[in-house]
Amino acid sequence: MDLMAGDILINTRKFGHAGLGVCNSMGRALTTLSSPATRAIDVIHATNDGIVYGWGLKAYVYRPNDLTYGDARKIARIADEIRSGSQYGAARAVFKSWSGSSAFGKDARTRLAKYRERLALRDTAGGTTPIVKHVFCSEFVILCYQLALGEDHRLFIRLDAMHTLPSGLKKHLDQNAANWRMVGEIDAA
Repeated sequence: MDLMAGDILINTRKFGHAGLGVCNSMGRALTTLSSPATRAIDVIHATNDGIVYGWGLKAYVYRPNDLTYGDARKIARIADEIRSGSQYGAARAVFKSWSGSSAFGKDARTRLAKYRERLALRDTAGGTTPIVKHVFCSEFVILCYQLALGEDHRLFIRLDAMHTLPSGLKKHLDQNAANWRMVGEIDAA
């Protein structure tokens, strides 16, 4: 199976792990049966080794319905921005992911506004402050979508990234079949 930019990979193990298919900034639009899309050149994910490229796990592949070429490139750019300034947050994964609700509420909006401010500073003033200092795997995937797409975008993932485990992300994607579909499983990518 060809991975497309914007695909979300969730390891098939019960506890799971999440990653994101990304294109490069020069990736060409491909014509598929339903819409233009961009083939993924790699998978990026947050691990104990940091935020890294490559994937070697069996995973379910979730594909956004009709992700535009422009949005795929925005998501890939955000993934690279986060990768360049963030570290894997082992304590965050263990403690924060379990300690709150994954509902997208006031705290999630406040945190996201702070990250958007940091992103804007990096974009306009050449700031070096990381968008987010520590992330874990599903948080990273969710933030890439949230920061690349506006809250009114149909593919905006309405979860509190800091409090959502891969299993919670999978459940959200399964429950939003109008925007996401599980296209199959891969052994490794």
